[in-house]
Amino acid sequence: MDTMEEGGPEGGFAHEESILSSLGGEVTSIVAPVSACMALTVLLVRALYLGRQDLSTAPTSIATAVYHESSSDDVGTKVTGALLNALVFVLAITVMTFVMFLLFKYNCTKCLYGYMAFSSFTLLFFVGGYFIQTILEMSRLPFDAISFVFLLFNFAVVGTVAMWTEWTPFVLKQAYLVIVAVVIAVLFTRIPAWTTWFLLIALVVYDLCAVLLPGGPLKALVELAMERNEAIPALVYESRLTKGFRDDPRQATEADAPREGGEGGELLGRGPTHSASTSTASPVEIAADRGEEGEEVDRAEAPESEPLIGQGYQASDGVAPGLAEEEEMGLPDSIKLGLGDFIFYSVLVGQASLFDMTTVYVCYLAIMAGLGATLILLAIFQKALPALPISITLGVVFYFCTRYFLDPTVTPISVSLLYV
Repeated sequence: MDTMEEGGPEGGFAHEESILSSLGGEVTSIVAPVSACMALTVLLVRALYLGRQDLSTAPTSIATAVYHESSSDDVGTKVTGALLNALVFVLAITVMTFVMFLLFKYNCTKCLYGYMAFSSFTLLFFVGGYFIQTILEMSRLPFDAISFVFLLFNFAVVGTVAMWTEWTPFVLKQAYLVIVAVVIAVLFTRIPAWTTWFLLIALVVYDLCAVLLPGGPLKALVELAMERNEAIPALVYESRLTKGFRDDPRQATEADAPREGGEGGELLGRGPTHSASTSTASPVEIAADRGEEGEEVDRAEAPESEPLIGQGYQASDGVAPGLAEEEEMGLPDSIKLGLGDFIFYSVLVGQASLFDMTTVYVCYLAIMAGLGATLILLAIFQKALPALPISITLGVVFYFCTRYFLDPTVTPISVSLLYV
């Protein structure tokens, strides 16, 4: 009580308010783009795919390299084929991660940046152009081919430059990252349903192993990047512009790397870039700290056990020791989320949208609950964590519970007007 009186009640209130506002702002800054990505994916999937019966035979990426599902196949064949597809996809991701590790280890970063930029351009120009052309045809909007190609080319070039240069507006980069995630998610929604569910479950297991286990490929890649104080070329959504570990590797805790898959240079990037530490296999990251009154704290003088945020509040400044201990549980100044998290969240709700909107709402709430739980764990442990496992697990469980238990019960009651 005496300590509180020395600091004054106003100081304690200001401390509490700053924590609440920081948590709310950081959560909103990552929840808003994820929600926008899922909403756009649902709109496009329902516009392009709803009612179509040929999705099971649609050629997509390496996710259907082994088995092409057919409606005439029995359940055993579908389960076996979907499991093989998921294993091959995860194996391909693992191999590409090791290839990336070798290229990065032997300083072939120009090759990585060149491939990433080329993949981004081809994805926006060809795949994005295909979807735009389909929407124009469905809407019966007249548009000449020359203007279409010219505008599409500029759109792809601007997006590639925005995502892979540092001098473009930060908001523009964020917008293009969401667009890329939507394009890939809509493309992956063409994967047959059985393969989709097995793929999501396999990615959850891979995510946990690659990020948390000692010697995991993603963990090894990030540790090498931090040791050499260099950034890994990858697509990562950053909630706020901060300095990267290229300036101080101790300012970021990273546990992920890009994931790539699909045909035609489709990029499933997840991993750190600059200050990014990502999650899910792209873990949520911890970024630059803030000092008192906006000044940065010298990390060289700070103990290693200090929390990564809220460094400006110390017990010696008139704050109670109990409040100082609570500062250890807080979110970083900037949360980084790998683009793969955006993509597979959206793939899940995209598959749900092919059934009905009630399932979409339930899956969305489950994914948001899982993301919130991941952020809570991030605030507690102050280390990079995978963002897929909790959200995807809850989403898949609630999808099947809604489709096979809730919907068969609620829909007949609603149609019969029993609620009235």
